[in-house]
Amino acid sequence: MKPLKFTVILMPEADGGYSVVCPALPGCVSQGDNLQEALANIREAILLVLEVRSEEGLPLPRETPDMVADEIRQCLHDRAEDNLPLVIETREVEVEAGVLV
Repeated sequence: MKPLKFTVILMPEADGGYSVVCPALPGCVSQGDNLQEALANIREAILLVLEVRSEEGLPLPRETPDMVADEIRQCLHDRAEDNLPLVIETREVEVEAGVLV
């Protein structure tokens, strides 16, 4: 089975490290002390959300450009309200979820 791919949004934190969200999975958030840790942690969070969705009989999410754009817009809005630099980064992460599909 091919790995599942998800876009994630990384936001540098004022005190160091990163927060990270997965727009295709509402509520799927994580963080890390550095970029690599944040990416590893969001992969783990994605797998956990997918596992719960599978147990509840919910379909796999389908990521759309609008969904990602809306989340980016919200992240930038939140950062502006918190007087943080309007700096974010997106990455595509892969997870091996073959047993869940």
